[in-house]
Amino acid sequence: MRNLVIVLLLFGFIVGLAPLSWYLISEWTNDLDDVVYSGSYEPLRGVEMSTAYSSELDKSFDRRTQGLSTLWLYLVPIATSILGALTGVVLHKRGFVLTRRRSGEA
Repeated sequence: MRNLVIVLLLFGFIVGLAPLSWYLISEWTNDLDDVVYSGSYEPLRGVEMSTAYSSELDKSFDRRTQGLSTLWLYLVPIATSILGALTGVVLHKRGFVLTRRRSGEA
């Protein structure tokens, strides 16, 4: 039972990392196209700047929108690993085993 639960727990964790890694890759890659700033910080409105800098300004001045919108991405790997472990427990109760049982004969 333990092998099945561990394998499904790890598989769920790895599957759960996919949306988090996709989000982090898109956050860490820089978009160098120029845009005109139209965010909430008044003195910089109308100034031409890179898209990356504009989005960072939006994040720093609009803290309310940041909180729970990205929190779910960090909880997905934990939730999928728990679901994988629970699936392993249920499958074991139904008679599914990960390893092959060998008879005593050589």
